[in-house]
Amino acid sequence: MTDIFSIVLSFSMVFGPIVGYIDQYRIIKQRHSSEGFNSKACAILLFANILRVFFWLGKRFDTTLLLQSIVMIVTQLVLLEAVVYFRTTPTLLDDSSSETLSIVSEAGHPWTLAWQRRQLFWNWPTYLDYFNFLLAFTTAVGLLYVFLHQWAPFVEIIGFLSLSIESTLPIPQCIYHSRHRSTEGFSRLVLATWFLGDSFKVFYYAFTHAPIQFVGCGIFQLLVDFCLVFQCIWYSSTFRKWFHRGADYEIIE
Repeated sequence: MTDIFSIVLSFSMVFGPIVGYIDQYRIIKQRHSSEGFNSKACAILLFANILRVFFWLGKRFDTTLLLQSIVMIVTQLVLLEAVVYFRTTPTLLDDSSSETLSIVSEAGHPWTLAWQRRQLFWNWPTYLDYFNFLLAFTTAVGLLYVFLHQWAPFVEIIGFLSLSIESTLPIPQCIYHSRHRSTEGFSRLVLATWFLGDSFKVFYYAFTHAPIQFVGCGIFQLLVDFCLVFQCIWYSSTFRKWFHRGADYEIIE
């Protein structure tokens, strides 16, 4: 019975987190638009899980968490392709973008230019640009791992970075909702997956005695999930009607 429970638990950990993203993919395909979903969520999960693979290579904790990372990487690559293909707003790197020209021409101080150009990151025109960057990132981390994997603090730092990045997952979506004052286009199944999944992950990490990085970051992520739940209630059409707030909620560009 214990073995069956462990198998079910492991299966849930590997495939449970991707259910919401499958639904988000369906919504994007159905609406022919990725508006409402922040592509930085894909970035966070890709960076975090790539780092976690190297963390596992250096520390060899539960294999289930390695499989979870591999499945999530594949899922996010597929979802990212749909997000980029059905993107409705022009990128800052588009030749026709006047905003890009103003960033380059009006920035006087190098630090000002660097700060303004932060907007260009993860806002590239083609899927291949994203894929090439991820390939370069993985190669760079891989080279560092080859030379430093025997140094224990390096492995711990990778683990800390991986879980710290993952714990920020709901934050870009929260910011997106606040700016647009709407949660339209965002899959409620993704929200349910985040909230229930993070609750389950904290339990699983404690149950399997996972490294402390997993537990701490899981708790932080769960707290941010509460903010997302609040936003989905606050910006819902039903809640607006109750408080007659519909006129106050125009989309902020």
